[in-house]
Amino acid sequence: MRISARQLREGEPTIDDMRRDLAEAETDTLLDNASDITELLLDGFVGLNETPDIEIKDEWNQIFGED
Repeated sequence: MRISARQLREGEPTIDDMRRDLAEAETDTLLDNASDITELLLDGFVGLNETPDIEIKDEWNQIFGED
């Protein structure tokens, strides 16, 4: 089992930490589903570095359940 940076972190995450956590979670999901990778190659996506901070925080809280 892979240990993520989130699991090793002490204290509150920064927005950059949240971006990294979301990217790692998406990577795990994509590795389990090749059709998602195909859709990304066809349609593209907005990168997490281009996503507004408030959206990052909201999504991170939805996925990881922390404030």
